[in-house]
Amino acid sequence: MENQNENPTNESVTKDAPLEQAAIQPSVDINALQKSYSELQSAFTKKAQAYKELEQKINSMPSREEIIREYLLANNTTAAPTVLTSSSSAFDFAKVKKPTTLAQADRLACEYFKKGVSK
Repeated sequence: MENQNENPTNESVTKDAPLEQAAIQPSVDINALQKSYSELQSAFTKKAQAYKELEQKINSMPSREEIIREYLLANNTTAAPTVLTSSSSAFDFAKVKKPTTLAQADRLACEYFKKGVSK
């Protein structure tokens, strides 16, 4: 008798099987499926539109090369940059420029005489 209680009979397995299958099968509601599908479709459409907008923004942004080229063209001047040079090893900013014209030499001479007189 113990063997019969441990192993179920074929009759009990076949009787329980239809109940398990019925519990597993969901009831299908066509209206709910259509509503879910349309919601899913609209959500996908919104995501696709957002993706397309981002893609257009990325494509409209200038490239790194274009930004550098625009910067260089905007800062392009015809004058050469000022370069500090000196004959000594250190920069000497106190040196007086030598006159290149007679008018500059006259002005420089007058400044020397005025400084000498005021001392």
